[in-house]
Amino acid sequence: MNLRPLASRRRAGFTLLEVVIVLFIIALVLAAVHSIAQGAVTLADDVRRAQRRDARQQAFTTFGERLFAELPPAAALNMKTTQDGGQYLSGVELHGVPSPFNGMPDMVVSLFTEAAPGGGVRMLLTCREKKQEQEPARVVLFDDLGACEWRVFDPNTRQWATLWAEPLEENAPHVHPLLIEVVMTGGDGMSARRVFWIAPNTSVGLVTVPPLTGAPPPAQAISP
Repeated sequence: MNLRPLASRRRAGFTLLEVVIVLFIIALVLAAVHSIAQGAVTLADDVRRAQRRDARQQAFTTFGERLFAELPPAAALNMKTTQDGGQYLSGVELHGVPSPFNGMPDMVVSLFTEAAPGGGVRMLLTCREKKQEQEPARVVLFDDLGACEWRVFDPNTRQWATLWAEPLEENAPHVHPLLIEVVMTGGDGMSARRVFWIAPNTSVGLVTVPPLTGAPPPAQAISP
């Protein structure tokens, strides 16, 4: 009489194999949920990085347009390219220009690249007084570049040049190029090109620039 209820109770319970299978299914579901959540977080981080990158590039473009379009006629523009190991480092130095921070006149503003600690190069901005001896403050504009090159368009040779020199003496005549460009290459090899117009020297008259030929392809966005 007591055997049937005992058998029924045994059939109503779970075997060890069934419990293991249920736990395995629960683990798979939790892993899938975690993977989806992690993917959503990663996507959100990528979107935020892309937004910050785009905002930084736009701010740099606006800054460059204003800096070169308002270049004083008496300012001196010098540009050079050096080699550090297997990397080419390019920079632009402007003498006798207003400070981009507070508008103080007759400053020296430099836009240059240096080797980054983790590889690649980074672009920096400095601003100092002409007679300042101590190291000026450095502002990092881009720290994730694979390469960066400044060039000016020489109207005499009708070529883009990586070297440009103007005298630093006061009252010395200056003839600025009308175009300056920077080509920045991201870590993934994609390039972005910015071309800035330079105000012509009113003291020397307008310089006629021949039509450009063989211009690089349109700019592409830099990936982080």
